[in-house]
Amino acid sequence: MKIRVRFVFALTVAAAAVGLAYEGPGEASNVETEAEFPEIHWNEMRTRMETGGAAAVADFVAAFNDEERRKLYSFAQRAFYGREWEGKSFDGYVEVSNAGIAEGLRQAEAAPSAEYSAKLVDFANVLSYNLSAGLAECWPGDTLPREKRHFEAGLKAAEDCIRWREELGKGPGPFAMAYWAKGMHLLSLGDVDGALENFRKSFDYYVEVAKEEGAATEVSAEAGFGLILADGYVGLAEWVRGDGEGKGRYEKAVASFREGAEKYADKKDDFQFGVDQLEWVKKKFIK
Repeated sequence: MKIRVRFVFALTVAAAAVGLAYEGPGEASNVETEAEFPEIHWNEMRTRMETGGAAAVADFVAAFNDEERRKLYSFAQRAFYGREWEGKSFDGYVEVSNAGIAEGLRQAEAAPSAEYSAKLVDFANVLSYNLSAGLAECWPGDTLPREKRHFEAGLKAAEDCIRWREELGKGPGPFAMAYWAKGMHLLSLGDVDGALENFRKSFDYYVEVAKEEGAATEVSAEAGFGLILADGYVGLAEWVRGDGEGKGRYEKAVASFREGAEKYADKKDDFQFGVDQLEWVKKKFIK
């Protein structure tokens, strides 16, 4: 089943700027070509996962140099989430992602400078966000079973990336995404008050993003995707909690997405996905 995920791996594209494109002093690369690596190793990693689990994948990755390990772990995280493999579950995805995070932190600890170390911590931050987002039960069409342990792992990953974003001095956009992820896992774990608090933080950070960009700061068809979606989640959590205004707030976000999709051709796909995501989550939590 093909699943369109708006937030998962949204930061992986930026990985080239936070670690994947950096080579340590004296590090040589035996990469075949950019087009082939790391894709060329997918079949081997998949076979190892199917027969020996994530530890076998980590053993394979360990044979490469530092830069290649980062590329392989970034690729493996995307592949084990989005592709089919025998026995597919979130357990392997979690273990591979955590191995990649640990590898990034190991390299950061050994980095020759504070600047280079920060880039490697940012690599771990990227993987941690992607792990948390991938485990969230909010993606339309994603029916792979999630257990309580997966939400707990997603919550930890969100809290870790929030901490690293604070250490790295990130701007409001990354925090908006991270607090959304934390809120989503708290909602899944039954902590509606905690979820609402974090969804509100996410929305407030998206307002900051809008101010920086000179964009609309109120929920409407003219607002940005993240701001509308975040307010939809605020409304949803309020609705779940029984707050009187929650349903209307949620519906306003959905209506803004629908109107924007009709008015702006360049926003149509993203805004329709916003509708699909909010409606998918509503079906799970509003009975």
